[in-house]
Order: sequence, then C-alpha cells, then structure tokens
Amino acid sequence: METRRTSDLLSYLVKKKQATSKELCTHLHCSISTLRRELLELEKRKLIRRTWGGAILNETTNMEYTYLQREASNIPEKKIISELARDFIAPGMCIFLDSSSTVLHLISLLVKIPNLIIITNGLRTALKLSECQNESLKIYLTGGEVKLNASTVISNTLDPITSSFRFNAAFLSCRGLDHEGIYEANFNQAQIKKEMMNKAQEIVLLADETKFDSTHFFKIGDYYDYDAIVTNKKPPKIYHRIIEKNDIHLVYPTE
Repeated sequence: METRRTSDLLSYLVKKKQATSKELCTHLHCSISTLRRELLELEKRKLIRRTWGGAILNETTNMEYTYLQREASNIPEKKIISELARDFIAPGMCIFLDSSSTVLHLISLLVKIPNLIIITNGLRTALKLSECQNESLKIYLTGGEVKLNASTVISNTLDPITSSFRFNAAFLSCRGLDHEGIYEANFNQAQIKKEMMNKAQEIVLLADETKFDSTHFFKIGDYYDYDAIVTNKKPPKIYHRIIEKNDIHLVYPTE
C-alpha cells in the first residue's frame, strides 16, 4: 500500500522531473536511508530511475501516474479547493465534472443541492455520485474507452451523451500550468477537456499549489479560456498578473 511519503515523493518528481537526494530528504523531512527505501520501491515499479546522488522521473511516468496515486496525494489541499468550488454550483444547474481526484472531494458537498444534472467522464466520480441519497440528482457517464489505471473514460469519436448537453459550468483539473497556459499529461485527457470547455458557459479550473510552474506535453488551453481558477493558497505574483490580465476570477483561502 502506498504511503503518504511515497505519494509526496512521486508528486514532487512529477513536477520537478529530477532531484538530488539532499533536495528530496529536505522536502520529505526524512533520513537518507528512508529515502533510499522509497526510491528503491518506486524504481521497482518503473516510475523513477535512481541516479548518482538523486533520482529522475521515467518518461512514461510524466504522462500519467495512476488514479490511486493521485487520489492519495495533496488531500487537504483538494478538500480546500472543493469547499471553495462548491460556491459556483446552484440548484437546477447542469455541470460537467472531470475524472480528477480533486473532483471526488466535491461530491459530498453536492448531496444537498436539489435538481442537479451532472455529466462526468470519471468512473469513480459516477459511482460515488450514484451512492448519494438525492433522488433529484441526475447522473450521466460519457461513453468511450475505459482507460486502465486512470478511472476515466476517453473517446475519439462523437459521444451522444456529451453532444446532448450544454453545461452551466465545467469543473476541470489539470496536470500543471505555467506562464503560457494549462496542461495535461495525456493527449486524450486534454482533448476531452477542450471539448467540454466548448460546451460550458463557465469554466472553472481546480488546481492546487503543486500544479503551478509545472509544464507538461499537451496544452488544454490558454488563460483566457477560463472564467475562474480555484486553488488552496495564494499563487505567486506572476500568476496574479496573468490572471488579472485575462479577467479571471481567482479564488483561494484568505485566512
């Protein structure tokens, strides 16, 4: 079973791509012997490669690390983001929720909102929604291919479910963002998010602090494509300028 330390280590390497042992020990607040054990385990799983004095992320890991790994990382931050994102949702709305682990924390906050229509490409999301004791809730799962280890459905063809709806709001995560835009680590995930953005009146990006200054291969969109960004702490000043320039509603805890 993956520990919080392992998850934090992998999250750090996904963002930085490589790091020295000293840097990793400082980040994890652990000894070099503990770090060595963690790195050996990740290397066995072919997620990283140990180097002289550090570790480097495997190319394939940059694409995607599994849903369970993502679900176990940055839980307090995701809960904060979900509580803030709840304020964008009102009774009777039609919304899209992506397959991200961040969205899972939003579900429990939607239970008491009446007459919601929710479309999602997340298997875990749909299952958890189906367990809600809210008879007015309507849930639709998009069609397509189930992606292994990702708890998501992807499609390269026109899906009758998504083509039938227009959303009041789409709640989307990302794998990272930098000064130039917002990114995913998988082409299909980036494409489905672009498609959902085209169908939404309001687009809300959910991104915890680890996503900033993290560039990936597949661009989802530019800042002007988004209406709001919800995060768990105040972003660096340069992002404030970018967000203000693009007239985006920035939401983060003020206390």
